[in-house]
Amino acid sequence: MRKNLTGALLQLALLVIGIPIVYLVAFPFGLTAKSLLPPLGLLAGLVVSGIMVKRTSQPVSGPLTGWLVFSACLALAFVL
Repeated sequence: MRKNLTGALLQLALLVIGIPIVYLVAFPFGLTAKSLLPPLGLLAGLVVSGIMVKRTSQPVSGPLTGWLVFSACLALAFVL
């Protein structure tokens, strides 16, 4: 029960924290390939975390993977 709650909170945090980060990082640059990386990363992170939660018995690993995908897209946006 505790792992399920932790996984759900991590996934909710990805959504609650990710949306403001997307606005702060992506939209000041206008519509460019660089500005599309954070929103696509957030969407991909949510999809990947949902898939991972359904396929594994570890409910925390899905949201952590989602955070990893989102962070990788943010880092790529900053590098570009």
